[in-house]
Amino acid sequence: MDKSPLTRIALVGVASMACAWLGLLTPALGAFVSLFWPPAGLALASLLRWHWPAAIGVLTGVAAIAILQGASPALACSLAAANLIGPSIAAWGLRRLHFRPDMARRRDLASFVLLGVALGPGISALAGALILLGFGHIVPAEFPRALLSWWGGDALGVLSLGVPLLVLPGLPARPRTEPGTPARRTAWLASGLLAFATLGSAALVFGLGGQNAAMLSPWLFAPHLLLSWLTLRDGLTLASVTAALLTLLAALSTGVELGPFAAIPLPERLATLWAYTASAAAVPLLANAVLGEMHQEHARWRHALEAAGMGIASWDLVTSEHRASPAWQGFVGTPALQPAAAPTAWLEAVHAMDRVRLLPLLTELLAPHGQAHISETLRLRREGGDWLWFELRMHVEERDARGLAQRLVATLADVTWKRTAEERERMSVSLFQHLHEGLLITDTDGVVLDANPSYCRIMAQAREALLGQRATPLLLEHLRRSGHSPEQLQQALQAQGHWQGLVSCTRHDGSTCELQLTVSTMPEPEGPARFQVIAVSDMTEQLRRQALLERQRQFDELTGLPNRSEFLRRLELALASSEQQGFMLCVCHLDLDNFAQLAEAEGEARANATLRALSQALHGALRSAEQWSDQLARIGGDEFALLLRCDSLAEARLATERMLNVLRLPIYLDEHSAPLTLTASLGASLFPLDRSSAETLMRHAGHALYRVKRAGRNACEFFDTEKRLRKHADGIALGRMQEALDGGELQLHYQPKVDMRRGRVLGFEALLRWQHPERGLLMPGLFLPLVERTGLGVQIGDWVLEQAMRQSAQWLAQGLQLRVSVNVTARHLQTLDFTQRLRELLARHPEPIARHLMLEVLESAALADVDATHRLIQDCKALGVSFALDDFGTGYSTLTYLKRLPVDALKIDRSFVQNMLIDPHDQALVEGVIGLAKTFGCSVVAEGVESDAHARALLAAGCELGQGSGIAHAMPAERVPEWVAAFEQAPSFGGRRAAAGATKMGIA
Repeated sequence: MDKSPLTRIALVGVASMACAWLGLLTPALGAFVSLFWPPAGLALASLLRWHWPAAIGVLTGVAAIAILQGASPALACSLAAANLIGPSIAAWGLRRLHFRPDMARRRDLASFVLLGVALGPGISALAGALILLGFGHIVPAEFPRALLSWWGGDALGVLSLGVPLLVLPGLPARPRTEPGTPARRTAWLASGLLAFATLGSAALVFGLGGQNAAMLSPWLFAPHLLLSWLTLRDGLTLASVTAALLTLLAALSTGVELGPFAAIPLPERLATLWAYTASAAAVPLLANAVLGEMHQEHARWRHALEAAGMGIASWDLVTSEHRASPAWQGFVGTPALQPAAAPTAWLEAVHAMDRVRLLPLLTELLAPHGQAHISETLRLRREGGDWLWFELRMHVEERDARGLAQRLVATLADVTWKRTAEERERMSVSLFQHLHEGLLITDTDGVVLDANPSYCRIMAQAREALLGQRATPLLLEHLRRSGHSPEQLQQALQAQGHWQGLVSCTRHDGSTCELQLTVSTMPEPEGPARFQVIAVSDMTEQLRRQALLERQRQFDELTGLPNRSEFLRRLELALASSEQQGFMLCVCHLDLDNFAQLAEAEGEARANATLRALSQALHGALRSAEQWSDQLARIGGDEFALLLRCDSLAEARLATERMLNVLRLPIYLDEHSAPLTLTASLGASLFPLDRSSAETLMRHAGHALYRVKRAGRNACEFFDTEKRLRKHADGIALGRMQEALDGGELQLHYQPKVDMRRGRVLGFEALLRWQHPERGLLMPGLFLPLVERTGLGVQIGDWVLEQAMRQSAQWLAQGLQLRVSVNVTARHLQTLDFTQRLRELLARHPEPIARHLMLEVLESAALADVDATHRLIQDCKALGVSFALDDFGTGYSTLTYLKRLPVDALKIDRSFVQNMLIDPHDQALVEGVIGLAKTFGCSVVAEGVESDAHARALLAAGCELGQGSGIAHAMPAERVPEWVAAFEQAPSFGGRRAAAGATKMGIA
């Protein structure tokens, strides 16, 4: 606990007065000189710990006691200074020598004795004796006696009180048991009893009286022996305190003339008492120094073992005491922490297989007259769970007369690294010997140090012949022969540490081989590399097989001609040349006609012979020049490919015809068989008229070949590039339509259907428009034919239905009771989920709009499958939707079919309506449709009403519903409410319906 300087001064001052008072109780030699002066020990200890506050406290306390003894203030201060000067010099010297208060080292004990016991008290005694002489308290003859007495009292005070005060702050190192445990309490109890016995024996000795014979009593030095025992057991602290009490007891008893020294004359008595108490105080110091040196030596060995990664443990088999170093405890764990653990207890932490092996060895070691030591390896588990390898050495240090082990010492060293290194060394040796790859070890000068069996086998040379030879010249020769530069090898080794390349070389037996050569340097931990490793792999057979496989991949095995992949490669090269030089290429796909029947009739052997003969004939008909040649390849069973160079389409036709004529010639397989006559079909594509890739040109030639086959074979046809371009354009247009649908470019316009007689608007037909960003508003005839037979047409049909329903719902919300008609294509109508999709779209609107929706189907689409159309119309009508047949009169329907279709309206085709005024047949057809609709209970709508005359003619024929540009053109949805209001607010017709109808038409 930290204390302020004033507090320290007060504590030291009070303690000095108390110690001085105790010193005055002991025998004295005249005034101010005591045989036992405790303030000297207090001064030295406090000066070492608290420096200048201690000095002031000592001065104050000693001066006060001197004044109480009757000294003048000057004398008291002088005596106090004399008491302080010696301890101050001793404390300064001890600090300079790095004195350790525990005095566990001999150098510390020697420093303490020389400075603290001898020099410091001597200086104080000299100063004090001179002061007493100067103040006249002693005469010169008494000076030596006063000097020695002062020195002895101070020295005894330092030994008795200074030592306990120095060591008290540091607790003793023993007993080594846990605080609060029974063993700990027992140890402290034993130590207390031992200290009490020491003081009791001293009290017994000094209570015997004054007989001189008592000095020879065996009890006189019993306290010394007990102090030694106490020091060895508990250290210096308790022993020094006990020695101080012993000194005080001896001094007090001698002062009252008790004890063994009472009968001795006073001078000799005091000298004997001083010697006895000084020896008693010195015994703990000497024992502690010896014990400290032993502990330090033990600690040095323990630290050395721990620094070497070695744990040590010992067992006293007589007392069952077990000690283990921290390293041992870390290796073994809990069993090593048991104070009374048996020598076999720690084996619980050992691997089970090693434990089974070690138990018999340990039993044999502990047996009477067993072996002296064992050395084994074992495994212990690390905290992370891995097993580590350790080397165990156990040695029996002592055996009794019967040969029984009394003391056992064991060491554990982690040898995992050694075990790993040994395993890696064995692995490396085994790998070196059994590796399929050849290895040659050389020094940096190229001298061969070792070679594995694989290298000797690859190079056909014995290992003994290689050792000691220089491999560098031969290596450089192989490198030069293979086109490699030795300078590149050296640069790669310096920059990357290795070089690799394919080298052609000659074996020792003269045969040639291809080797994959890898030269590497072996790095050293320090300094430049000392060794090189040359690894060789025999690639001869592999390269040969690779070349064979490469040829098999490129050429047909039967005919020797290039195969399809090789032909395409050559075609790509020819295309690049054609682009650069400007000539044309004719790519031909040729197929033999009816070759399968010939092979079945003639057999496989003759069929193969025929193919070889045809290949030779075709190859002989090819043209060639210095820088180019026509190409022939077999790309399948009886299929061939030709690459012919030409300058025009006419030349290409002549070339292909020439090839077909070659194939038409008779084929003579042998002298005894009849000749074979074959024909072939040929399809061709011409580059750059057909500017496509190699694969596409072959595919186009195949398309042309297919048309030849379908047309009757034995002919040639060229691929129609224009037709392909049209298809390509259609594909682009389809993609653009998809973009228009996704981008919101499509929109609906609405054309009204009106009651021409009554002047009312009945509904509108939704008509698709494309608001093209570049071409403006496009009519459906410009884009619908392209998509109506594709899946995109179905998507657009769904979109039209959805938009029309949404618009119908908006008009209903505005109070417009208008029926919306939507055209449905045949493909859209025939989708399997049309009804389900229609139901889902209707369900999205809270107000039932089905009764305001009419689906218009072309007559031709409806009559394609009457039964299916009938079922579909019934399902849709169940949802509330009505149906109309559009363009009626163009589908050549019979009355029977019409009867089976439950439609709600017929729409007369606009072509009939537009011509009815000039063509009697069309007028008759219109009147017939009107009559037919009335017969079947259907309403009839006339399309194409373009003038007042058409309206009057239709009303006269009995058709009241009309639609056409004469009434109104299709308009955007936002214009519909305004147009409906304007149309229905016009003046009525009155009694003349035709004229009224014409008036209404005028409004439109």
